[in-house]
This record gives sequence, C-alpha cells and structure tokens, in this order.
Amino acid sequence: MLSSMRQPLRLCIVITGLGVGGAEYALLKLLAAFDRDRFAISVVVLGREDALVPQLRRLGIEPVMLGLKPGRWPFGEIRRLIRSVRALEPDILQGWMYHGNLAASFLGARLGVPVCWSVRDTPDAAHPLSRFTRLVIRVSHWYVDRVTCIFNVSAHSARYCIEHLKWPEKRTVVLPNGLDLDRFRPNASTRRAYRSEWGFSEDELVVGMVARWHPVKNHRLFLEAAALLHKKRPKARFVLVGKRLDEGNQTLKAWITELGLGDAVRLLGQHAELEALYPAFDLVALTSRSEGFPNVLAEALACGVLVVSTNVGDAREIVAGHGRIVAARPEAMAEAWAEILDDPTRAARGLAGRRHIAANYAVEQIAARLMRYYTRFAAAKPPKASV
Repeated sequence: MLSSMRQPLRLCIVITGLGVGGAEYALLKLLAAFDRDRFAISVVVLGREDALVPQLRRLGIEPVMLGLKPGRWPFGEIRRLIRSVRALEPDILQGWMYHGNLAASFLGARLGVPVCWSVRDTPDAAHPLSRFTRLVIRVSHWYVDRVTCIFNVSAHSARYCIEHLKWPEKRTVVLPNGLDLDRFRPNASTRRAYRSEWGFSEDELVVGMVARWHPVKNHRLFLEAAALLHKKRPKARFVLVGKRLDEGNQTLKAWITELGLGDAVRLLGQHAELEALYPAFDLVALTSRSEGFPNVLAEALACGVLVVSTNVGDAREIVAGHGRIVAARPEAMAEAWAEILDDPTRAARGLAGRRHIAANYAVEQIAARLMRYYTRFAAAKPPKASV
C-alpha cells in the first residue's frame, strides 16, 4: 500500500450527494483539516446533488459526479461506478452515510481495499428514514463482517447500531463531528448587525433554533414553549433558521398565529453563514425527537451561547452542564429557557461552554484521529478482492 517513499495515502470517499446538510458540511470541515501532503483525497458522488461542489473545489478536490438515479442502477451504470473508482486506485474506501457505506462495501469487495463506514445519525424508530434507506441499511449487513471500521458520529447511535443492528462492537469507533473554532466564535459586531436587521433591541431576549423543516426536528414543540415564555416575558423574541422555515411555509405560519406569537417570531429560512448568526442569540434551543451528533449545540456553545435541548443523541455529552437537557414537553423547555435567560452569569457560562467545545471537539483533533486510523488500516493486509 504505502511505499518506503511515503507516497500520499489515496483516500476515496463515496457519498450519495453534495447537497446542503449537516453530514455533508461535517465532511467538508474534516477534509479541510487533513494533511494533504500525507493524503490524496478523491470524492465520488453517486447522485446529482451538487450544491457544495464549489466549497469542495476550494479545498482543491474535484469530485467525480456519477449522476446515478436513486434505485435505478442498471448493469451498465454499476460497471461505470466500478471503473470510475478503480481508476482512482484507492488505498482506503470511506463510505459517507448509509448509501455511501453500501456502495463503498460493494466496491471494496471488488477492488480488494479496506472499507470504512460513517454513520451520521441514529437509525431508530424516531428517525423517519425512507423505506429505501432502511432497505439499504438491511442490505449493508451482508458486508458488515468485511468492514474494517465503522465510524459513528455519536455514542448513542453507536450503542443503537451494536444492540439493534448487531454491528460489531470491536470495529465501531465513536468519532464526533469537529468544529472550526476560528469560524464559530463570539462576535459582538455580527450580534449587533443581525439584531438591528431583525428589529430587535439589545435588551430583548432572543431564543434561536437552527434546524431544517422536518418532523424529527419537532418545531411544534419549540413554538409551544415559545408561547409559554412569551406570556411571561412579552419582550422575548424567537428566530427559526433552516430549510423551508420561511414565509412560504403555511403550516408553520398557521402555528405561529394559533399560538399568538405574531411578530415575536422571525423566519429566516436557509442561512449560509451560521457562524455569524449564532452570536445574535441569547440562547439556542433544540427540540428534536432523534439525533446522532447535534451539530447546532456544539456550534452555539463554540460561539459562547448556552443551549437547551431534548435528550437526543449525544446532546448530554455535548452540553455537559453548559445549558440544560430537558424532557420533550413545552413546560419543561420554557422553564429551562427562562432559567438561563435570567441567569446573570450567562455570558461567563457561555465562555466556559466554548472552552469545553475547544477541548473536546476541535476539528483539528478529530481529523488527526481519523488520519491515524486510516494510516493504520492502509498498512494492514488488505481483504481479498472478489469479482
């Protein structure tokens, strides 16, 4: 694999698409922190989603876009997939998310190279995965004994996969998402700018939530808690950020009207620069029913903003006392918000939260761990290829 001249290790990542999403952004952050003298990186995109291609190119990586249609892989397309990856001569194949994991295993069995999986959420009943995705997970079990390592984004998800999917514990590693601490940091100037743009004064308390419109994110719970807090603190304001959280979402607007929140809520839709947005909040909430590694909690804490979350995924480990973990009830959520917003030491606690994130989730630390694993796997005897 690696010669005595220490040629760069050829890492090939197989992913379904490069659309906007937490798992895709996590990959980009990791790749930006890799030592490119030691690793030659290629990214094979099975589908057609390409929104993040410009960001990947800025890292000096030109993706191989296959444009395969979901669920329709005729023999000719499968042969094209194999030829495309074989031409890259990978030393390691890394699947990214369930479809990428399955495709990487299929390729690894034919090319005779080590295969790693990456699990980015918890595939439990609370996480409404599509029927096709659940089929992909079941089919992947055929390859699980050949997988060199399963990198799981959270301890909670790892336990679920080991106990319920019967994936091998000895080859499961918890590797959380990493954060760019230079990007996510307290920022007084963007705080003032955004609050002014929203028409909020400095003394108005602002609770934010960053999560796409999806049942698993449970926006109804957020709004019900907001209504309870707003009755006691009429100056409290609420900001929702994420895909489809905009004026075109009639269900969301109807809920806001029903709960009497009116002008107290701002709907920002999808936002490209979350690092500039978080400092404008006094508190960040997460009301999800299921998560793996809730990025928003770590990102908010890195910006010095305390958080309140339901007990999902690795939320408790991420928060670690720098906020609250509460039951998924509006009363519990609103009470925790009020407690933190009224705390005179909130700013100092927020800075302590940032130190906690820096000590445990800096992207440089996570990337260094991953590079060590890859180097070890590539040096081991490869699996026997099959046809």
